[in-house]
Amino acid sequence: MEIKYQTVLNNNPTIKSKHSDYIHKLAPLTINEIVSLEANYNSGNQFPASLRELLFLAGQDCYVLDYGLNDTQEEMQDDARGWLVDYGFGSFTRPFFVIDVHSGSDAFLFVYLDDEASDPMVYLYILDINLDPDYSRIRATGSNLSSLVNDRISYLQRGISPF
Repeated sequence: MEIKYQTVLNNNPTIKSKHSDYIHKLAPLTINEIVSLEANYNSGNQFPASLRELLFLAGQDCYVLDYGLNDTQEEMQDDARGWLVDYGFGSFTRPFFVIDVHSGSDAFLFVYLDDEASDPMVYLYILDINLDPDYSRIRATGSNLSSLVNDRISYLQRGISPF
């Protein structure tokens, strides 16, 4: 696969921690695994190019994204969708893909899959039941997917937590 958007991630398959000897490593998904995810979560349509690249390089494990306690991308996707139901928030009307879960099940980062952009905007979904109902649960992060990943890699390289 040609890497056009996730070049910084591609150029850093491992990163040594600044303050220890720990080495962070990426773990990829195969094209067949990505196609299966597309079938399950995007009606068989290809994901945006930047997301495909991310999964190809680090879909099993990414040192700047938190996949939670999930063993697979399918588990993470299904868990996030389950949280929406568990908290009584219903479901999305647009196809989406979760790229990061944090604070347990309090929030997750995602991209819309029906966006025409090859490098889609990243959004935050807040699951806090105490959130003022006048505030939107969905918030744009202001970053597209490759920028978010690049910024987090930069933090890690400087010894700052990417989370």
